[in-house]
Amino acid sequence: MASPRVASLWAATAREAASYPALEYDLDVDIAVVGGGIHGLAAALTAAEAGRRVAVLEAFAIGHGASGRNGGLVVPSLPRVGPDEVIRAFGQERGDAFIRVVLDAPNEVFGLVRRLGIDCGARQSGWLNPAHAPSLVASLERRLAAWRRFGSPATLLSAAETRRRIGSARFHGAIADPSGGHLNPLSYTRGLARAVAQAGAPIHEGSPVCRIERRGERWRLTTHAGSVTAARVLQASNAQGPGVQGDPGASGTVPLVVYELATPVLTGEQRETILPGGEAMSDTRNNLFACCVEEGGRLVTGGMAPLTQFGAARWLPVLLARRLGRIFPLLAPARFDFVWSGRASLTPDFLPRLFEPAPGWIVPITCNGRGVALSTALGARVGRWLATDGAAELPLPRSAPHPIPLHPIAARIPQWLLPLGMLADAQAERRTPRGGAGTP
Repeated sequence: MASPRVASLWAATAREAASYPALEYDLDVDIAVVGGGIHGLAAALTAAEAGRRVAVLEAFAIGHGASGRNGGLVVPSLPRVGPDEVIRAFGQERGDAFIRVVLDAPNEVFGLVRRLGIDCGARQSGWLNPAHAPSLVASLERRLAAWRRFGSPATLLSAAETRRRIGSARFHGAIADPSGGHLNPLSYTRGLARAVAQAGAPIHEGSPVCRIERRGERWRLTTHAGSVTAARVLQASNAQGPGVQGDPGASGTVPLVVYELATPVLTGEQRETILPGGEAMSDTRNNLFACCVEEGGRLVTGGMAPLTQFGAARWLPVLLARRLGRIFPLLAPARFDFVWSGRASLTPDFLPRLFEPAPGWIVPITCNGRGVALSTALGARVGRWLATDGAAELPLPRSAPHPIPLHPIAARIPQWLLPLGMLADAQAERRTPRGGAGTP
């Protein structure tokens, strides 16, 4: 396998490049946003377009974290949970509202791309959720029925249609949702930043926030060379890890390092066979297989390193190349031109949270692997809530931060359990199906 490049494909191909100065003076605004990722920028854009004075502080560069390093999939669903679990967690009214946010999120993403003229290789070509084992088709049917009760446009594909649309014989039926798709997430995030700046909100890169403290009725955020005073604070650092005062949301999530990889540009035959309709896909494995063919013709996929991160940038691509070759024999022996990593965040129940450490200080935890769509949609609603001084409705309850017990140990559990998940995946493929819509 060729020696991969350490820079991400997105960084190598992204447009919308711009730089923003570090904060070196004192600002007074209505809303301070900490974090230049998708959630923070979507909220800042909504509030700025509503006429509020907004400032964005980014510790590194726009899109430096998970927002600019993920796989680029725009997914109208949640990982591992469905509408019933949402309603149990949030109650009927808020649960209904949040479910509709999830379903509308891809349309909001692609709508923003069109409205703002963001050049990010966006393609709303659909999302496929295929069963990697015949025995899992029945669970797909139940999952689809649950989402369709709330208006999902998704349908169930037969095994034959699934194999044709994916270009692999290793799947046995799929949920197909036409609202999903994919894009270059770094270009998208940079495009949101451009729109925020054009709306009159200053953005400051290289400006990590050292302290957030209450000053009377307002908040004061201190950086190395300046400060921002604001009535409300949105701390949208999410998966980036401990930062501001230890980050009140960090102990309520489990960090997850995910590797993304991009193949060489596919040949004509490969392009005609592998995802010929341009859909994004993510399957039913515990060791998730997800991929899309980006606008330049490279297949982008990803995976986690089981047990340890030690040397993973060298040995994990070998394992993932073997898996890719098994799923798409036309790519065997598979190789990668780009390998990079990013950090996602998981909550114990795979649902987002809006933490409120103190009145007027909001810390959203939203990703769980669905960052592009969900961060856009929830960010816009949090921005509307901030812009109306709390009068607008939120689709999620606000709560005090809830630290995960034994957090240092819990943070390693997903990686430790991954081999068991991989074993379960293999066992599922060997089970005899009970029939259903996934048969040819």
